[in-house]
Amino acid sequence: MSSTTGSGLRRAVFGAVLVLGMPLLAACDDSEGPAERAGEAIDNTASNVAKQTGEALENVGNAIQQKSREASDAMDDKKPAN
Repeated sequence: MSSTTGSGLRRAVFGAVLVLGMPLLAACDDSEGPAERAGEAIDNTASNVAKQTGEALENVGNAIQQKSREASDAMDDKKPAN
């Protein structure tokens, strides 16, 4: 058997926490603290690193393609004429 009093008390406490907690959460949105600034700096750094890594990988891919073309052309030049 479950007690309806206990359930009602839990609901009342939960409701009070929600109602009283909302102004505290709303107050946090107005100011940007050091943790928020640090998080933004980390995000910006990670974004820059990803961009630079992507560019570097693209350059490596282009270099590989160029060397592959050069090797293919060199092999074509050495083929015996039929």
